[in-house]
Amino acid sequence: MKYYKKPVTIVFLFVASLLGIGLSYCFAQAESEVHGVAIVSMDVPLSVSIGKKVNIEIVVGNEQKTKVATILTVTCHETGQQIGREALNLDGSSSKKIVYTWNTGGLKEGTYRIHAEVEKIPGETDVDDNVKHLEVALVR
Repeated sequence: MKYYKKPVTIVFLFVASLLGIGLSYCFAQAESEVHGVAIVSMDVPLSVSIGKKVNIEIVVGNEQKTKVATILTVTCHETGQQIGREALNLDGSSSKKIVYTWNTGGLKEGTYRIHAEVEKIPGETDVDDNVKHLEVALVR
């Protein structure tokens, strides 16, 4: 048994050092992201008759503890139509529900993608949650 003590100890220290480096790297990556604002949810009907008005409900959240200002813009990708644009002031760790009405009059039958985006705030690096898309089928 005395022949295995040193190799086992060396292997253990090597594995422990690798795990330590990996864990510290993971923690450094997580700490470097700066959260800001996000589109928490977006709700539109899946299918609507052409000519009807559609309510688009969006909840924008502030992931920071301090008050922030941003701009929410909602557009229809296929037509380029701006459905709504609004400056928002959000208290720390709060959210706000915004409802826009989209008039589908004059549009053709098909699938339309609704695009919502909140502008990034200064210093924000986690921007993946600043954009959401949903599709609406317009039918006769």
